Amino acid sequence: MGIFTKYAMDALMKTSHPEIDRRQCWNLSPHRSKCSDCKDICPYGESIFARPNLIRDWSACTDCGLCVSVCRSRCIEPSPEQIQQDIAPADSDNDTIWIGCQKSSRHNDLVRDCICALSWESLAYLALNKKIVLDLTPCGECENDLCAEKLRAELTRLVEFFGTALFQARFTLAYQPEEAPYQVKSLSRREMFSHMTDSSKAGSRYLLRMLPGLQDPDRGKALDFRLLLNQRIKQLKAATETPIHYGWHLPAFNSKCFGCGKCEKSCRAGALKIEDLPDGQSRVVITPWKCSECGVCVAACSYHAIDGMKLRQLTSLGPVSVLKFKKTFCSECGKPVAPDSADGLCSVCRIRARSKKRQQEAAERARARAAERAAKKAAQAADPSAAPAPEAAAAVESHTGSTC
Repeated sequence: MGIFTKYAMDALMKTSHPEIDRRQCWNLSPHRSKCSDCKDICPYGESIFARPNLIRDWSACTDCGLCVSVCRSRCIEPSPEQIQQDIAPADSDNDTIWIGCQKSSRHNDLVRDCICALSWESLAYLALNKKIVLDLTPCGECENDLCAEKLRAELTRLVEFFGTALFQARFTLAYQPEEAPYQVKSLSRREMFSHMTDSSKAGSRYLLRMLPGLQDPDRGKALDFRLLLNQRIKQLKAATETPIHYGWHLPAFNSKCFGCGKCEKSCRAGALKIEDLPDGQSRVVITPWKCSECGVCVAACSYHAIDGMKLRQLTSLGPVSVLKFKKTFCSECGKPVAPDSADGLCSVCRIRARSKKRQQEAAERARARAAERAAKKAAQAADPSAAPAPEAAAAVESHTGSTC
């Protein structure tokens, strides 16, 4: 294969395979344990992943999407084609979406290699549009423990997001073939042409959103399921009188936070910001739909100002203020410092002041020793008989030794 043919094939593969943002990978942040979930759950992990977040070769990839759903920091994003395929059932005329894997004998609307290949955000988005039936009939015979564990985690997260009552109203778990039988809605001629027109318009709008000049300003890249989920929740909030509360895990800040900015720098998704208010106070603002609940900000905080990730009930996924505080600044460089700082200096200026003090003390000792030596020399020069010069004493000693 020629070099130009190889480049062309790579370009075509990158449009259908997942995209990896290496800067957002969990392993690039300070953690005690490394993450290899994407490489472990992939059926061809050794052939595709040289190591987590680094691709060796896409040619063996089957676009199953398992690496996308299992990535805890969401640095692996689905391709635009995969997003369009997953959200297409939300625009169908049926009131229910049947989702299953390839081993299922049931005729499902959305078929993936495994149900856990769909992230919980994508399932939540579909559930806010239609009722969902999860075909779990092949799961009892599946021997993939990693997929089973991932599916249990996703269902648990969906219960936390919707609440038990709403989850039971929107989701049906079909463990037996006779549960939740598939039903096809018959369309009239007018409804069929109307559906074709609406689908064409939806596809055109999606293609327009993919154009460079018309991408989402907050994201700057292809749409993901969290942004779609945020837009759907906005629509439902505007249409309903009583807003629904949704569970989302956010960093739990405490009173130890003084706005050093380490958490803001560590969040590569841009979900966390520290803003200064006009009244002299500051606040921590988090945008939930951007937050992947990875917990990198918790590990980055060296002052124990974040008590882990806590589940909060929100009516929207827009920016929310989680803490207000008043900044105390370093007297030397002006950076934020802890309010209980005794010397009023930041760690850098404190080390610098300590080093400067040690240098001054060493210089004082050197000057004292130099003054002491100068005083001895002056005393010897004033009274030569008081003590022999070092050269004379050495000469007398060597002469005495030769005489003996």
